[in-house]
Amino acid sequence: MNKKSYSTLAMNAMYRASEKATEKAAILDLSIPVWKDGKIIFMKAKDKLQKLRIA
Repeated sequence: MNKKSYSTLAMNAMYRASEKATEKAAILDLSIPVWKDGKIIFMKAKDKLQKLRIA
C-alpha cells in the first residue's frame, strides 16, 4: 500500500469513530463539541446524528 491509501484508510476510520461517538452521545442525551465558524460550540448529539444520517 502506498502513503495515500493509508491516509484514506485513516480518514475513513476517524469518520466511523466519530459516528459511533455521536450515536453513543445521542443515546446518553449529551452535547458534543463542534468546531464552527472559528469557535467551538456545543451541539446536541441527536441533532448532529440527524444531520449525519441525512447527508
